[in-house]
Amino acid sequence: MLDCTLVTCEIVPELDPDDRLLLYELRGRGLRVSIARWDDPHADWAASRMCILRSTWDYHRRYRDFVAWIGKTSALTIIKNDLGLLSWNAHKRYLRDLERVGVPIVPTVWVGRGEKRCLVDLAEERGWHEVVLKPARGAASHNVVLIRPNEDPSGSPQAQLDRLSRTDDVLVQPYLEAVVTYGERALMFFDGRYSHAVVKKPFDRVFTISHEPSSWVEATAVEIEVATKAIEALARPPLYARIDLLHDENGDARVSEVELIEPALYLAVHAPARQAFADAIERELIIHG
Repeated sequence: MLDCTLVTCEIVPELDPDDRLLLYELRGRGLRVSIARWDDPHADWAASRMCILRSTWDYHRRYRDFVAWIGKTSALTIIKNDLGLLSWNAHKRYLRDLERVGVPIVPTVWVGRGEKRCLVDLAEERGWHEVVLKPARGAASHNVVLIRPNEDPSGSPQAQLDRLSRTDDVLVQPYLEAVVTYGERALMFFDGRYSHAVVKKPFDRVFTISHEPSSWVEATAVEIEVATKAIEALARPPLYARIDLLHDENGDARVSEVELIEPALYLAVHAPARQAFADAIERELIIHG
């Protein structure tokens, strides 16, 4: 029997180069590891002790199929992250849950699916000059829209909000200038333990992580504290996680995303990270016998 399968998608059938570093690390330890697309009808999921979601970057485009696959596969083998964490993380309402327990998040107005809201009024009430629209379900920067003040407020920006809210709940957030001046920090965790951080490229749409101009950075004590608070708010420690932080106009770190499904983990920029991830996987395999 295989020890684990690293799950990917049709876009990157052999895994992203960054995730292949994990593959090499696990195989170098003598573990039997395979790669499979989540939608491969011929994959034998029961032949693997554990399936670890990695490069499943098309799940948001085929969400119903993906959820059905998770439900079916979790009856055959162990899926990581856990089913409960995956379901919770699939809709960005999780930010509300974090805010309720005191985790600082990027200020957010929620526009429900089918709800009509005036974007100009919404922004003016809060003193937001530039705003970002995000669908509540999505991956990377898919369908994320930046609205700038020189655009016609009675035309395109409102149309963008209406377009997104026709099919999904939408998050409206202020555009924080720190995304450019300071950078969005992504902090990686394995088995609930902080590993490393990178500065992400703003509004990144690139799939292949090894080609992104994201670089290792030393996270501040406050950033680690905020990200750890988000991790500790979860129902259980995740095998892997990425917490994305932005700094507001006062310089305070706020959670912008919690990534538990298929986050890029930037293993290439910090060699000990692939070892930490592999250690966490080995511990899980021991726990589950």
